Amino acid sequence: MTQETKTRDPRTLALAYVDALAAQNYAALEALLAPELRFRGPAMSRSTAADFIAAVKRLGVIHLRSEVKRVFVDGQDVCVIYDFVTDTEAGTVPMIEWVTVAQDRIASITLYYDRLPWQTVTAEMMARGARTAAASA
Repeated sequence: MTQETKTRDPRTLALAYVDALAAQNYAALEALLAPELRFRGPAMSRSTAADFIAAVKRLGVIHLRSEVKRVFVDGQDVCVIYDFVTDTEAGTVPMIEWVTVAQDRIASITLYYDRLPWQTVTAEMMARGARTAAASA
């Protein structure tokens, strides 16, 4: 972790996380997350930063950007409301992430979103993954 990361407040860390995820900057993402990160969401749960990063790498094929709408801070807890913009038929999927910071890193993330539009996103990710696998064979 860099000295710059250590001096960030919870709001700055949470926004840096959203930015790193959208930019597919996995090295920056790793530097922001506690190794024992606890992640919970409608489609998955993970108990380490490495497992979480491996899972979110699959989003890169459909994720165009994240458009932050609101940020609320209460001590070490940050709520980030944003649009997860995809290039799929689903388009934009509203997201809410509750991020908790401990010891200058993100210790836990709880994700909330509507699973109905996300089904379109998931189907497209799987189709693109299958096409990529077939092309490499």
